[in-house]
Amino acid sequence: MLVLGTVLVIAIGFLAVNCISVKFTWSEKIGLAFPVGIGLQTMMMLIINLLKIKLITASVMLGGVLILLLLLSFLYKRRDGVIMYYKKAVRIDTSNCNLVWCFFIVLIAYFEYMNFTKCMYFPTFDRDSLAGFDTIGYVMAKEHTFRNLSIFQQSYMPHIHDAGSYMTYAPMVQLSYAFVYLLGAETSKLVPALMYLSLLIAFYGSMQRVTGPTGAAVATFFVLITPEMIAFSSLSATNVIHAATASSGIIYIALWLKCRERKDLYLGSLLLAVNIWTRSEGIVFIGAALAVVFADVLRNRHWKDLLPVAAALFPAFLWAVFSWVSGFYAENIVIFRPYWDAEKAGVIWAFMKAYYKDTQFFGWTVMAFSLSLLANGWFLLKRKDNLALLAMVVISLAFYVMVLYQIDYKWDSIQNVLAYSAKRFFFCFIPMMWFYALSNHWARMLFGRLDSFLLLEEK
Repeated sequence: MLVLGTVLVIAIGFLAVNCISVKFTWSEKIGLAFPVGIGLQTMMMLIINLLKIKLITASVMLGGVLILLLLLSFLYKRRDGVIMYYKKAVRIDTSNCNLVWCFFIVLIAYFEYMNFTKCMYFPTFDRDSLAGFDTIGYVMAKEHTFRNLSIFQQSYMPHIHDAGSYMTYAPMVQLSYAFVYLLGAETSKLVPALMYLSLLIAFYGSMQRVTGPTGAAVATFFVLITPEMIAFSSLSATNVIHAATASSGIIYIALWLKCRERKDLYLGSLLLAVNIWTRSEGIVFIGAALAVVFADVLRNRHWKDLLPVAAALFPAFLWAVFSWVSGFYAENIVIFRPYWDAEKAGVIWAFMKAYYKDTQFFGWTVMAFSLSLLANGWFLLKRKDNLALLAMVVISLAFYVMVLYQIDYKWDSIQNVLAYSAKRFFFCFIPMMWFYALSNHWARMLFGRLDSFLLLEEK
């Protein structure tokens, strides 16, 4: 049943991407199938439970089948175009492959195989998952509900409504763990394992559209080996899972602003919706995308372009309704009034600076991003090369620092939050920064010439 459920989720995601456009590359469709599919499946699970239907195998699988049928009916209406496209698309094209590409693909496959097997072999042991995400998913599968979960009762846990309570966390990860446990999984590790693999495949697919196969392979390899991120990718925490959809959403919005293909706008918005469904802080990425798209709208007067990105907030609304109906609340931790605390700002700034400089955590990511920014300065100023992506990275970083500053740290010290949670939040920026670093004018020119040279040499 677990295999059938996993195939169902992947099929949902694959069809959803095809409903947006059949013209995405195979790498993009395959890579985004699981993240999009599990996002839609878990939203359906929440709606099922909101309707007071038990979360049992039958109801969950039928909900997934219903989504599948809706997507198939949408594709059936466009069947002529879909059939015509896939008649041409089902081909294996090796004309652009070269030795450098093969070398990096082999390295990626080897390292990711080791990482995937490590993730699947070891049981869940990280504190956050055992205290919250994994345990909530497991209990949900046993009690067949999310609304009236026994561990959320104040008689069982007196401090359940205190600041930082797990009951108020965005529900995608907990529901996805409940999904695999319902289908007979012994561990929830299948979800983070497939998410990281999906991130790599999808990142390669989106990068290939800009720099070609060799540049995409090189960039994907450096994303893969980022020390702290690959370490956390084999745990059951939410951070890498969140990074997969948050970074991909921003990248596709940037691709839309660069190439002006509406499919990228719609897919980017869908991924940003799954991003806020995974972690509430994901609103900073939707905010950054809205700011950049709004600036574009002011210039082009295409006001409807804002609607898909704004619609990415729908999962947050759905979760708010469910939380209100179910009595999920915790002590407020947000400071809504403006204020100035020099010591607090200094602590945040000191931690941010330390992270940017420390290659132990994020490898060469920040260094490559900074060097690319300097090297591409002229094209950035004169031709606005990659300006939209850069703006979204900077704005979302600024928004996140503002979020950190406006929080009242009642449940923990600000130093601990910055040392652990905030540090892991920056996983979202790693794919974005590598995409920026290796898709600027000089990188595109370099990899273009390298591809041409290697293909000529092989001929």
